[in-house]
Amino acid sequence: MIQGVGSVKRAYRSSIRRGDAPALVCEAAYRLFSTKGYLATSIEDIAAEAGVARPTVFTAVGPKPVILRTVVDQALAGDDAPAPIAERPWWREAIEEPDPVRSIQLCARNMCRISVRAGLVLRALEIAASIDPDAAEVWARYQHQRRVGLNEFAVTLAQKTSALRYDEDTMTDTMWTLAPSAYLRLVHDAGWPVELFQAWLADLLQRMFLE
Repeated sequence: MIQGVGSVKRAYRSSIRRGDAPALVCEAAYRLFSTKGYLATSIEDIAAEAGVARPTVFTAVGPKPVILRTVVDQALAGDDAPAPIAERPWWREAIEEPDPVRSIQLCARNMCRISVRAGLVLRALEIAASIDPDAAEVWARYQHQRRVGLNEFAVTLAQKTSALRYDEDTMTDTMWTLAPSAYLRLVHDAGWPVELFQAWLADLLQRMFLE
């Protein structure tokens, strides 16, 4: 499971338990992509960080573009389970909450949690996408999936109240613009606590969307 950046580099292991290698490789790649960048990270770097042999990286996960897609998916979802974000209980909670204010608060919580897990690796992905075709494909897929998810929330929010200041498309575009971009600027660059960012985001969305 991908949880965060800053873990200690693992020593090389001549033998690992069956099934451990994919997690080791993905966790190592996540740390390196988040701190060093996708383009500057090599397969050799990932193998060394994971503490496995270079061929193990390929057999456990695949070539570098496959590792990138896997790392991004796991960072967004929070684990390697096959269920998409749209079906996760924490995402459905915001969609199905009948109270519009509480629903927005839950959506802000979800946006914040995703940003915490994936913000840095998504920044690396966006930079790489301007140069690398494989990264560009992953970036485009991520943007599409994010807009679909946010639009579902906007549409369901409109069904809960008539006191909205904007239509569903405008609300979707607003949320799509704010996170993880604003999270990276305010938390990583400006030093805001995560709790302050989440509260700010929830308050901002309420003020913008609800009359």
